[in-house]
Amino acid sequence: MRQGLLLTGLGIAVWGVATLFFRLIGSWVLVAPGEAHFGSSLFLLELLTLLILIGLAVAVRLKWFPERGSATRFGYTAAAIGLLLDTFSVWRRDTVFPAFSEGQHHAFAIWMTLGYALMLIVPAAVDRLIREKPAITAADSPETDAQTHPAEEGIRDADADRTT
Repeated sequence: MRQGLLLTGLGIAVWGVATLFFRLIGSWVLVAPGEAHFGSSLFLLELLTLLILIGLAVAVRLKWFPERGSATRFGYTAAAIGLLLDTFSVWRRDTVFPAFSEGQHHAFAIWMTLGYALMLIVPAAVDRLIREKPAITAADSPETDAQTHPAEEGIRDADADRTT
């Protein structure tokens, strides 16, 4: 329950930061489809999105929720919340993004669609790439060796005395 609430909050925060980014500087970074620099602008925005998603997925997986599948849950949760909230952003696009031209609204929708595809793919890939720490078994632990084989402890002590 706690993990779900935190991932939901993180999903809302990711959506809020992205929306704020485009509200503040979107008119400078979004190029309308058909213009000369549309492809390079879209590529750089998607590359930035990819790097941020990799960083967030690694942080979720290694730092906040170190169990297997947590980054994938983050991706699915953030995508569901973001899609729901972006429905209203696109519906009320002239209010949310008043400085955009019609072409920039199209460019935003294209970025958003590719961004949500990355949101579903990248955290799942991070989950697959990060391996679990190997569990320490009783056979690997030196303390349990001495407990299960007391005679070996005496041999190790005798060897240690000879080398000193």
